[in-house]
Amino acid sequence: MTTKFGPDLELPAEMRAIAEKNVAQARQAFETLFHNARETVGDTEGHMEEVRSGMKDLRQKVIGVMEANVEASFDFLHRLVAAKSPQEMVSLQAEFLSNQMKSVAEQAKTFGADAKALGESTARSLDEHARTLADRLKTLAAAAAQSAQTAAQDFKSVSETAARDAKTTAEHAAANVTAATDPNQSH
Repeated sequence: MTTKFGPDLELPAEMRAIAEKNVAQARQAFETLFHNARETVGDTEGHMEEVRSGMKDLRQKVIGVMEANVEASFDFLHRLVAAKSPQEMVSLQAEFLSNQMKSVAEQAKTFGADAKALGESTARSLDEHARTLADRLKTLAAAAAQSAQTAAQDFKSVSETAARDAKTTAEHAAANVTAATDPNQSH
C-alpha cells in the first residue's frame, strides 16, 4: 500500500477502489429512489384521477337532482297559478309537499350510497397505494442498509490492512533507526 504524507497526500488504491464502489452504489440507490418516486407520483396521480372522476360523477348527480327539484317547483307553481279554487291550491300544495318529501328521501338515500361507495373506493385505493409505497420504502431501506453494511465492512478491511501496514512500516523504521544508532551493530 502506498501512502504519501504532506501536500501530495495520496489515497491508497484499495481505499480509492472502495470509494468508487460506494459512489457507484450510492448513484444506483438514488437512481432507484428517483425511479420509485416517479412511479409513486404516477400512481398517486392515477389514484387522484379516480377520486376526481368519482367526485365529478357525484357533482353531476347533485346538479341533476337540483335541476329536477327546480323543475318540479316550477311545475308546481305553474299548476298553482292555474288553480281555480283555494281547495285545489291546498290540494296541489299537499301533493307537491308529499312528492318532494319522497323525492328528497330517495335523493338522500342515493347520495348516501354514492358518497359511501366513493369514500370506500377512495379509502381502498389510498390503502393500496400506501401499502405499495411502504413496500417500496422497505425495499429501499433494506438496500440502503445492505449498502451501508458493505461499505462499513470494506472500510474496516482496508483500515485493518492499513493499520497492519503502518505497524510493519513503523517496526521496520524502528529497527532501521536502532540499527543506525547502535554502535554494536556492524555497518
